[in-house]
Amino acid sequence: MKGTFKIKGIVGSGMVLQRNKINCIYGTAEVYSDIIMVFRGTTSITQADEEGNWKIEFSPGEAGGPFTMTIKCDQHNVEFTDIYVGEVWVSSGQSNAQLPMERMRFSYPEDFALPRNERIRMITIPINWSLDGEKDEIVDVGWQSNADEGTKADGLSSGVQWVCASPENLGGMSGTGYFFAKRLSKELDVPVGIINASQGGSPIASWLSLQALEEMGDKKEYLKQVVEYLAEGRAAYKQKEMMENQQKWGEELFAAATTPDFDSDDGWNEVQIPGNFKVASAGFYWFKKTVELTAEQVEHFNTYKTWLWMGTIVDADTAYVNGVEVGSTPYCYPPRRYHVPAGTLHEGKNLIAVRVQKNSANGPLRFFSEKPYYLFTENTFVAPCVCRNVEGRTESLYPLDGERIDLSGSWKMKTDAQVRDMPGQMFFEWLPTALYNSMLAPCFKHAIAGALWYQGESDAGRPIEYKSMLIKMIDLWRHKFVYGSKDLPFVIVQLPNFADGWNEDVASMEGGWANIRQVQSDVAEIAGHTGLAVTIDAGEWNDLHPEKKKTVGYRAAKEALRVAYGKNFISPSPKAEFCEFKKGHFVVRFDCGNSSLVACKVEGKGTDLNVESKDKKVYGFSLLCNKKGTESVIEAEAVLVDDKTVRIDVPRGVGDVVELRYLWADSPAPVNLYSRNQLPAAPFRIVQK
Repeated sequence: MKGTFKIKGIVGSGMVLQRNKINCIYGTAEVYSDIIMVFRGTTSITQADEEGNWKIEFSPGEAGGPFTMTIKCDQHNVEFTDIYVGEVWVSSGQSNAQLPMERMRFSYPEDFALPRNERIRMITIPINWSLDGEKDEIVDVGWQSNADEGTKADGLSSGVQWVCASPENLGGMSGTGYFFAKRLSKELDVPVGIINASQGGSPIASWLSLQALEEMGDKKEYLKQVVEYLAEGRAAYKQKEMMENQQKWGEELFAAATTPDFDSDDGWNEVQIPGNFKVASAGFYWFKKTVELTAEQVEHFNTYKTWLWMGTIVDADTAYVNGVEVGSTPYCYPPRRYHVPAGTLHEGKNLIAVRVQKNSANGPLRFFSEKPYYLFTENTFVAPCVCRNVEGRTESLYPLDGERIDLSGSWKMKTDAQVRDMPGQMFFEWLPTALYNSMLAPCFKHAIAGALWYQGESDAGRPIEYKSMLIKMIDLWRHKFVYGSKDLPFVIVQLPNFADGWNEDVASMEGGWANIRQVQSDVAEIAGHTGLAVTIDAGEWNDLHPEKKKTVGYRAAKEALRVAYGKNFISPSPKAEFCEFKKGHFVVRFDCGNSSLVACKVEGKGTDLNVESKDKKVYGFSLLCNKKGTESVIEAEAVLVDDKTVRIDVPRGVGDVVELRYLWADSPAPVNLYSRNQLPAAPFRIVQK
């Protein structure tokens, strides 16, 4: 508001300023009033213009901290403390860019045990959306975090909370952003600040401006959505309608619910968990299992913190142990990890019951396979997720005073309430331009070193369109982050393996996520000054939100070091650079930079990564063939010829080879072609001409 003293953007105590570049502090004040800023012993003075706008441009100097910044205007005196100077990166995208460390507490307990690290900082931009143009400050939407005290001050935009990595704050930090900053800070020996602007489920269009969509010329449907919900009252009416419909459906569901007789097996059917169950309608479905415990076991359960893990469930659930509610989850994705209070379990028979809410008759009610289903004490190890290729911790620990009971296997199931399908939902923050305007635009005047982009899942069905939009987005951000370099470095996280919980593909006809991975690889080449973090082995075939974010963050940091900081000795993932067909086989040569290829030994399901392996067999190659007008995909045998070359045999009688493919599936397994610096070779396809 004109005349009101305010500091805008994402300035706050605990922030990181970009070293050795022009930075900007800006805001509003009374017309022609003087604004004085003091930082690191240097005083900067400016004056508000005829519209009441002001800005101070300055260089914060070399890396260091902590520092204090004071800004004065008339009777206003704002002091920001605990400021560091170092490297600042934007981390953006959808849920895997957003996924907080709290979800990975069991995957990375060692990080939660670390002391406070002042040199890793993050601001998580509150989730908010708008369609009426770029905002220059964060809107307070009631978002809270474990921020340090004193991060807000009079005249500061609400919602600005920078925090450092500490046992108190780590859980709220983006896992991808945290591990990226951790590796970057260690390698560069400077503080690193992450601007986490991400939102689950967001398509790329929500991170583009209206002008960018208009300039593309073929985005009428996207522009139509913006116009529709910009109409006065339209968005509010739709939101109210959805809320009322959801509330009415919930009332119907709970009105139809009953409490079954757990002591009787009448009406209960025996089932196997994990598993998929076809249901006739939306509603509530009960599952129960009886566990018999000895007095000694009960003593252990009451002595140590006890967990009930129930994998992942479609759609929602509430879990009970001996009638005590131990936890609930309102949607399908999070792993079910519920604390069982001491005293809940007793000697003899103990009842575990789970009420599952299915939101529609479409698709099965699912308990996902290869997820942990256990009742256990905290001093007994249970692998939190599928461990394949990297980061695998497969040891089992059975201390004398610990308990671990496998709950997979036989359960009883009973149908309860049956209702109509849940009314459809709409997420307004996913609308074109919505997140760009409210979450990204307030950051544009904060000087940054580069951008990390982890997104594509929501656009996986439209790879051709996604390619043009990603190119446009990179160009747009390079223009909008005015205090970054003109060729602002980008790092794209290539989508990892994922198969939606169904059986994994070795090779796919259509490609699915493989098409998006190829697009991301292509854009990294086209956009220039852009790195590609290959993570084909860092997903979980049964989880859209894999917990291997240390692998993702560290590989992205390697690419940042290479692309943004001139560390040319760091080699990217091996990439196919030459292919020829001769004498019944393909020969593919890879660019490995300063490294070389190795075919890692695959044991079991590929839990071990041994770059010193002497194996020659390479997995993951396939051929798209056309035989008399019929196309099919066949797996191909391949061997490592030397430290840069793979030979792929073409069987006789397959017809014409249309494409040579490598790791061309949603969740190819196993992955065993790596460089000696432990980076997987990038997936690809080569079209025969």
